[in-house]
Amino acid sequence: MDICVAENWDGEILYLPEPTGQSAMIAQVRDYWRAQCRDGRFPRRGDIDPLGLRGVLPYLSIMEFAPPTPRGDPFRIKFRLVGSELARFYGSEVTGKWLDEIPDWSDVDTADTLAVFRRVYDSAAPVYGLSLCLWEENPDHVFEFGCFPLSEDGRNVTHCLGIDDYTMIAPRPPRAI
Repeated sequence: MDICVAENWDGEILYLPEPTGQSAMIAQVRDYWRAQCRDGRFPRRGDIDPLGLRGVLPYLSIMEFAPPTPRGDPFRIKFRLVGSELARFYGSEVTGKWLDEIPDWSDVDTADTLAVFRRVYDSAAPVYGLSLCLWEENPDHVFEFGCFPLSEDGRNVTHCLGIDDYTMIAPRPPRAI
């Protein structure tokens, strides 16, 4: 069965039960996250050392979740760490910003991003997938992602460690000497 047929996509997202195996970065982050899990509990945000993921740091993100409240406040996410390559693809630096407060993102991109992280929050499990994106005015580029729950108390998901492999769209530019 061809997983890339249109009816399998949820908007611009194709959720996958496991990574495709094409991204060494996703495998590295998944292995790191698993190594941080203790006694069947999720790692805490403080257990994640971005320098331990130095090779993928430009594509790494950490989000904080603000769960919905009984008084009707919606589920929200705040970008706590955003790698330099993510900022390049996002078109701006978003560290420290709430997703719903980023003015230059389309409603579709905001809704799709929120849906991915809500899935991590609700399922309390890693989420993998492919995503369509607009890059250099071409709307048909696809990248692979992985999102891994983090928990300050080992039970309730409070944060997420994310990896977006944009190298399949545009390699990282060379560093200036």
